[in-house]
Amino acid sequence: MNIVFGEFLKEKRLEKKLKQEDLAIALNKTNQYISNIEKGKNNAPPDINDIEKLIRVLKLNDKEAACFRMKAAICRNSLPQKQMEYIYSHDALIDLIEYGEKHEIDDKKWITILNILIRKEQIDD
Repeated sequence: MNIVFGEFLKEKRLEKKLKQEDLAIALNKTNQYISNIEKGKNNAPPDINDIEKLIRVLKLNDKEAACFRMKAAICRNSLPQKQMEYIYSHDALIDLIEYGEKHEIDDKKWITILNILIRKEQIDD
């Protein structure tokens, strides 16, 4: 399991001054289960229902919740359901991803492309 998800969970739990036991009770799991997640020892983060319970218990804001879902999805080598649906409903996005793979576009280039699109959108408005 990607330790990043577990570290994020622990960080948010400590920010809210919660114990592992508090999260375990919310999920009907053991303290050891939560400990293993935080240490990156479980094979995968909790299922989506438990992720949503944790978001509520941790009282994450929208941005934190989105980040939490994303980190969980990355641990599963997937994307959050809403993003998958969005990608699959736009053929041009799939073409763009394939283009990026073929041409080995890195994050720096993607950020440049994104900034160009944002500037164009601002000019068009």
